[in-house]
Amino acid sequence: MKYLLLIATLVFTLNSCDNASQTKNKTEQKQVLNPVEGEVYGNKIANENIIMANTLAQQMANDDEMELKLEGNINAVCQMSGCWMDMNLGDGEIVHVTFKDEAFTLPKDITGKNAVIEGVAIRQEVPVAELKKAAIAEGKSQDEIDAINQPKIEYYFEANGVTLRK
Repeated sequence: MKYLLLIATLVFTLNSCDNASQTKNKTEQKQVLNPVEGEVYGNKIANENIIMANTLAQQMANDDEMELKLEGNINAVCQMSGCWMDMNLGDGEIVHVTFKDEAFTLPKDITGKNAVIEGVAIRQEVPVAELKKAAIAEGKSQDEIDAINQPKIEYYFEANGVTLRK
């Protein structure tokens, strides 16, 4: 009898957990009116309030974190599984993009294509000591290492949706 009660409790618990995850997945999918046209990965993105990648630094001048939609060209994509990408910000700068909860991946052959991403942009100042340490690890010359005397601003982005423009 004790084992029967234990099994019944276990089945009930597992069934409740399964229903909760199904409900969560249904509520996470929001309806988007006027979505960006193209191949969608992750959430659809509404075709409004999109900023160009080359204005990201200006948009985030006073913020370290910001929810936004960004459009730009893809510089690089993870060639192992498509689990990250780099987007061109102009002037040799990039924003490194990862995907929220690793919920989706991108094709590996999309370098050079235009994309719209939506999620959270993060602005981070990298201290001189870390920049020098990275330069040493990269095997840069002592002159190049000594030339590093100012912190660098880097940008990261956690996307919940990516649309490749047609």
